Amino acid sequence: MSTLAKAGRVLDLFTQAAPEWGVSDVAAALGMPRSTAHSLLTGLTEAGLLQVRRRGRYELGWRAFELGEVQRTSSALISAAHPVMEAAARRLGETVCVAVFLRGSVLFIDKVVGEAPLSVLGPRVGTRYEAHAFPSGRLLLAARPPAQAERQLRAQPLRTLTTRALVDVDDLMRQLEEIRNTGISFDYGESTTDVGSVAAGIHGPRTEIVASLSISAPMRRFTRHESALVVAVRGAATQVAERLRAAEHPARR
Repeated sequence: MSTLAKAGRVLDLFTQAAPEWGVSDVAAALGMPRSTAHSLLTGLTEAGLLQVRRRGRYELGWRAFELGEVQRTSSALISAAHPVMEAAARRLGETVCVAVFLRGSVLFIDKVVGEAPLSVLGPRVGTRYEAHAFPSGRLLLAARPPAQAERQLRAQPLRTLTTRALVDVDDLMRQLEEIRNTGISFDYGESTTDVGSVAAGIHGPRTEIVASLSISAPMRRFTRHESALVVAVRGAATQVAERLRAAEHPARR
């Protein structure tokens, strides 16, 4: 494995749940010699991606924060999606999120919280979650070849967020097939109790699904307005896709 790949595995360890790591911790977690872990941590610190918080303990450095801001402000996807999300959230009063698939997980990259009473806060932006646990993640899994999606689901035990969540791989594979056929992924309290969500795929300039857009609402409102929310999520995802295509092929002046 290349040094760069090893460094990437080290960075993967730093999460909101585990933001601080020591040399021995990294070595044990990644099954590598302590000297290798120390060398990787030192190199990442010199690059500004990590910093020493206290003796022998590391946390993400400010360069990582800077890179995140560059990504957030320069992302064509966020630039295309955010105005559409704002308009949809304002019109519906419900929360709208955009997510991408990252190394087997679903990563939420932007959201607009609705202003209706008891609006759903939605998942944390910048946080990765297990893909099977959210409608956005299941939609993005469904966009992958079935064999690849199944390998992903069987790679490790599937955790549940609520008692309604599916964790049987065969059941999930049948659900993914239905999502492929309809282009829509539903959630009836599987990811958050008493919250309903619906997600649709955002197609990139080459027609591949590059992200998912979801709308979430308290279950009572969701079931009452489900048909309208399906129409809204399809329309919003299509608008984002059109804006992405326009950004890649601007009209010649």
